[in-house]
Amino acid sequence: MGRKCTFFLLLISIGMICQKAAAQNLFANGSFEVFNNCTEYHADCAPEAWFNIPLGNLKANSFNPKAIMGKYVLTVPVENLLDPNKRIYVYSMLACPLQAGKKYTLSLFLNSAGLPFSHLDFYFSAQQPLLTNFKPLEISADIVISEANIIGDFKQWRIVEYQYTARGDERFCTIGNFSDEAMNYDLSRKMDEDGNIFYFIDDIKLTPPPGTLQCNQYVANIRKMYDQNMRHTNDVLIDKDTPVMATGPIFINDTITLPAVLFEVNSVSIKPAFKKMLDSIAIGFTAKKISKLEIFGHTDNSGTRLANQQLSAERAASIKSYLDSKLPQLSGNIFSFGKGQDFPIADNNTKAGKEKNRRVEIIVTRVITKNN
Repeated sequence: MGRKCTFFLLLISIGMICQKAAAQNLFANGSFEVFNNCTEYHADCAPEAWFNIPLGNLKANSFNPKAIMGKYVLTVPVENLLDPNKRIYVYSMLACPLQAGKKYTLSLFLNSAGLPFSHLDFYFSAQQPLLTNFKPLEISADIVISEANIIGDFKQWRIVEYQYTARGDERFCTIGNFSDEAMNYDLSRKMDEDGNIFYFIDDIKLTPPPGTLQCNQYVANIRKMYDQNMRHTNDVLIDKDTPVMATGPIFINDTITLPAVLFEVNSVSIKPAFKKMLDSIAIGFTAKKISKLEIFGHTDNSGTRLANQQLSAERAASIKSYLDSKLPQLSGNIFSFGKGQDFPIADNNTKAGKEKNRRVEIIVTRVITKNN
């Protein structure tokens, strides 16, 4: 077989890998940039698809972090210094139910408002959490984010990543503090008149492993959350008989996984032949309404952790630099990060596993409207 034919088949193979590896964020409005206009007051009052129970004005008087990009972040109460038993929690419905046994990647940017970070808890449930059926101090968190899950820093934010193995009944995710142990912050650090301490989240994602099929109701479930505009009444139902139709845009995340064959061995230089494939990806981005790209480099566990971290960061930066030149309309909205060897998707004890772990992931945030 001729070299040109071999190269052509290889490009097709990689293209198929990229298509099969596409995975969408199961959190709707994970950047919190779309705000709900609540029907009670005809005013913007909360990020679309996110709800808090009990009701309250979740606004910190003493600390307002700058968003990663855009204007808005999610405010999460984690402690009340005046009444430790008073808990407010934040929740959303997942765009697709989780599949039993699959490993999902939870990633987010976290800001503890200048306070020593204690923990942040996540709880998955089959039923929507309501004031009448959910007791925060009587459940066990499915995920407890600690310092061990912080993989880096970006400006004033901490980068968090966690691998979660699903039970199979998860439809809703609730975020807060579900521990009965006090966080021991001094009363002088309270952030509002009610005595609350807040953490802040931006750019949260929950993504399935590559190859996971998207459920048929993905977009419909997101629209269902956007359609719930009642925000000043406890126990609002996302599943309701007569929805009020949302009119704003919806932000959806897709993940494209590129194999390390794009690069020379132990190098950050993209092979010239594969730049054509990146050109095709860039053309695809141009045809869609893209708001940002996040590029993450990964390695296998060969070599030292420090060297792998540097290599992954530089490879991600190399892809970023190339796409910057091809997508000037996204100037300032393309970001790159290195994750090193810490997040394998296959067994590092096999050659095939190592090849899968050497990869670059591009998370594409795109905008859809009711007409597309």
